Amino acid sequence: MTQNKRRVLAGGTTAAIILALSGALIPTAATADEDATAPTSGASFDANAKQLLTNDGVEAVATNAAGQVVVYTTAPEDALAGEADAFVDGHSNVVVEVIDAPFESHADTDVVGGAGYFATDPANPGPGGLCSVGFSAWTPAGDPAYISAGHCTSDGLYSSSALTLPTGDPAGGGDPENEDVALTYGLADLAFSQYGGPGNTPGASGDLTSSDVSAWDVTNPALTTLPEVTNWTTSATEDLSLSTIPIRSVGTAVVDGAVTKSGRTTGFTSGQVLAVGGWANVSGRQVYGFMTNVQSSEGDSGGAVFQGNTAVGILSGGTTTAEGPIMFAADLQNALSLTGGYTVALFLDAPVVTSTSPLGAGSAITGTGPANSTLKVSQDGGAEVDVPVDGAGNWSFPAPEVGTYSYTAYAASGFNTSETTAFEVEVVPAAPVFTSPANGDRIVSEVTEIAGTGEIGATVSLTGDVTDEATVGEDGTWSVEVDLGIDAYSVTATQEIDGITSASATSAFAVIPTAPVVEAPLVGGAYAFASAPTAATGTGIEEAAISATLNGADAGATTVADGAWSLPLTAEAGAFTLVVTQTVNGQSNSTTVTYEVAAAPTTGGGSDGGAGSAPGSLANTGMSDPTPYVVTASALLLLGAALLMVRRMRTRNTL
Repeated sequence: MTQNKRRVLAGGTTAAIILALSGALIPTAATADEDATAPTSGASFDANAKQLLTNDGVEAVATNAAGQVVVYTTAPEDALAGEADAFVDGHSNVVVEVIDAPFESHADTDVVGGAGYFATDPANPGPGGLCSVGFSAWTPAGDPAYISAGHCTSDGLYSSSALTLPTGDPAGGGDPENEDVALTYGLADLAFSQYGGPGNTPGASGDLTSSDVSAWDVTNPALTTLPEVTNWTTSATEDLSLSTIPIRSVGTAVVDGAVTKSGRTTGFTSGQVLAVGGWANVSGRQVYGFMTNVQSSEGDSGGAVFQGNTAVGILSGGTTTAEGPIMFAADLQNALSLTGGYTVALFLDAPVVTSTSPLGAGSAITGTGPANSTLKVSQDGGAEVDVPVDGAGNWSFPAPEVGTYSYTAYAASGFNTSETTAFEVEVVPAAPVFTSPANGDRIVSEVTEIAGTGEIGATVSLTGDVTDEATVGEDGTWSVEVDLGIDAYSVTATQEIDGITSASATSAFAVIPTAPVVEAPLVGGAYAFASAPTAATGTGIEEAAISATLNGADAGATTVADGAWSLPLTAEAGAFTLVVTQTVNGQSNSTTVTYEVAAAPTTGGGSDGGAGSAPGSLANTGMSDPTPYVVTASALLLLGAALLMVRRMRTRNTL
């Protein structure tokens, strides 16, 4: 906060003019040393001002800090009309101020976070403090308010506020050394203030009730509070609401995350959250909040501190280190909990309609909106109906009967509301239904009929890849004969009922080839390593494209020729999944084969059992395959038997 102990000077649109016309936030007393004095406030003053403003050349009537009535005119004093001239001459406390041209607005009436304001004691309007609006807010009753820092109120002494002229604020190009400011609009009355502990006590480290927050009730009906924060890029236009960041939620600061602040002195600056969940001694008062390395300065106090579109803090204090600036912000959620029910105003996106008109009777009007909000919907200017918006931001409600309807809809959440969306919906008879092929179907080889259901007696018209008509029979069905080969198709259907064309329905389907035949490897095959398949082979549709994957990796491609196809495979051990795909006219079908190949046999030996021995098995004797030995032994046995028979025969012959 910047302390200003001098009178707030009139500049641009003057403080005295605006404040007097918007509620006399700087009251003055009439001088008493002359008998004829004009009233400076109340109903009499208002009546005089209203009458004087009907005179040519009189542009404004106000009171100043000296207790005088000031008549602002574009004409010299001696050129005033009789009524105005008589009023000036007849009262000792009336002065004339000649201005170059009629007054023009120098500031918009939208109030946004980051804008500057002057807080003062209405009983002593000279001294005051310069601070920044934090966030637009709602009172517990739902009236406009704003949130700022508690220390901006001088422990509640400064209880009235007015907006400052953006071009006079340092962030808008004003002289940072000049504490005299121009005011634009009377703004608000103080409703709650706490700096440090409850009752503006010093507070204590570790005590969550130690904070720095003020809540102000906006009293000027000409102003509109917006749930947005200015980025100060449009200060030259004196309308800070022309370029803003919407505030969509309130949350807790995330350490190491990017963070931004907006205030009247250093404007729009960004940095990083350095630490969270701590306390700082801010000019002798303990404040719970978080630390950042964002640039700030006097007058930025109370300004908005946010991450993305989430409000997280109120600028409380700052200092510097060798590495750069340090800014401390009061934790916003904690601060709000002390205010007795004040809440930050949030920006809600206007609802969007996603359904396309015309709609079929019985279908739904659909759209998107802020998640978990309520859609307020009015049909043809009737009473509002609540439609819930789910957690994913979707909403829907049933379309009425056949006809054309006008709707308005806006989103609401708490006291927050979005802009209104207006839309028109034409409701026509329901669309016919496709039963075969249904939307998304994949039919093998061919389609010979398209069929569905509809209104009895209606004429169904098909367009798209099939053009035809059919009449809905007494059983509520319709069909047309077709001859559709392998390809992708899209067919749209409408039905005409009593001369009204219905909504449309579309079936997008595909006719796909048969799956390729895989002859090798065999499905579920178990192969010895020596017999591992070295090729995948099979049959398919002539000239169809064949592609394969083996355990998800590309295994090659070929084309069916003379009804057959073949792809090489690498012989190796393991479990395999082979997927073979056949493609015709961009449409595909696949066959999956799983098989296993045993590990290659091992050789070698030794008393240790050899490298290939299983734990606990007998030692490898070196006989890797006993089959040849068995065969040899069998042959020797047979030969021995034969010799024995010969010997016996010979012996028998010699007897």
